[in-house]
Amino acid sequence: MARIMVIDDDPNTCSLLNRILAKNGHDVTTETIPSNAVKSFRGDSFDLVITDFYMPKMNGLELLEQVKNINPDVDVMIMTAFATVDNAVDAMRKGAYDYIVKPFQNDDLLLSIKRILEKRRLSEENKQLRAELSKKYSFHNIIGKSQSMQKIFATVRKVADSDATALLIGESGTGKELVAKAIHYSGKRKDKNFVALNCSALPDTLLESELFGHTKGAFTGATESKQGLFEYANGGTLFLDEIADTSPSVQAKLLRVIEDKRIRKLGDNKETEIDVRIITATSRNLKDMIDENTFREDLFYRINVFPISIPPLRDRKEDIPLLTEHFLKGRKKLHPDALDTLTNYNWPGNVRELENVIERTVVFAGDETITQDDLPAEIKNTICNNIDCSLSYQEAKEKVIKEFSQNFISCTLRQTGGNVTKAAEKLEIDRANLQRLMRKYGIASSEYKE
Repeated sequence: MARIMVIDDDPNTCSLLNRILAKNGHDVTTETIPSNAVKSFRGDSFDLVITDFYMPKMNGLELLEQVKNINPDVDVMIMTAFATVDNAVDAMRKGAYDYIVKPFQNDDLLLSIKRILEKRRLSEENKQLRAELSKKYSFHNIIGKSQSMQKIFATVRKVADSDATALLIGESGTGKELVAKAIHYSGKRKDKNFVALNCSALPDTLLESELFGHTKGAFTGATESKQGLFEYANGGTLFLDEIADTSPSVQAKLLRVIEDKRIRKLGDNKETEIDVRIITATSRNLKDMIDENTFREDLFYRINVFPISIPPLRDRKEDIPLLTEHFLKGRKKLHPDALDTLTNYNWPGNVRELENVIERTVVFAGDETITQDDLPAEIKNTICNNIDCSLSYQEAKEKVIKEFSQNFISCTLRQTGGNVTKAAEKLEIDRANLQRLMRKYGIASSEYKE
């Protein structure tokens, strides 16, 4: 069942434990000299170490520290005939999982071992499950189990090996650059450069220089020739974020590059052939801009060969628990009420805002578990933040009441373990009235039963 190492300077104790554990199907190794045990541990793997506390040259705590340095995941049980509270506390602090006093009953020992191995089994299963979930719900650092994100993953896989342009459409903070990187690193160009540029960050002249490069003396301040990003990305991918913010002059030049696959540096007469896949992104409606004559229609059709719409976080709230766990990175735990609050928030800044909130909360939260009180005020005030101003007064009012009722009743049922009678008492309403509200808002008490 398990590989167990027993260390005790008394050979009789080692022999006794060997018989007991082997009889129960365990593979047992015994050592009477702690230093030899450490050597054996370095060259082999064990599920559990059982060691005596008082031994010559190296006591149980010193051995505990050494085996934990070699393998932090191994479980250790300390045995001693001279039990003190201080020793037990010290052993637990240094990583021992259990502490048993000699002489012990065989059944007590076996029960402790069974408990340790069960915990270990659950831990391994949890690690495996997390790895499977990560593989299933993440794609090149994009996290999502929602149907909309799974569709995006499927689309990325389909378009990755193509040389055609792709247009990523989504609000700020939804992860457009991550999707662009996923396309690049999933395709045949993955060993070449991925180059990203935010078109809204530079004025026209600098933007053209960044994209196409320039020769020495091309403009005031051009003291030497410079390679443009198209040349730097040759063979790879150039990602142009906020393409809607480019001027008509830059749009015309981009159109020509896409059509001719040639570029000309500023101040140069000769053209250079390039092989670059172009991925663009925008948070604006390009079709509206075409109607307003602020974006070229011919360029739109050139960059829109593979359009990919990335949903805002408020439209894929089932991904918030996964994203939150990803951003926490195991540094803190999250109370269920805090997760409910994060899930109910509207996230106008999308995934980027969620990441920033988690980072800030991890720093300022005093305890190991983040509670609702640790969250920023604007996040906790979810009712006001979730109002859709495009609705009529009556529609908005009904929406807010529905969300409040669902959240408040769900929270109370969670606190009462799904007990409707206790929840009704806590809410100070009739049980029948609570059941009516639960039917109205689609709440099942069975989801909260422990």
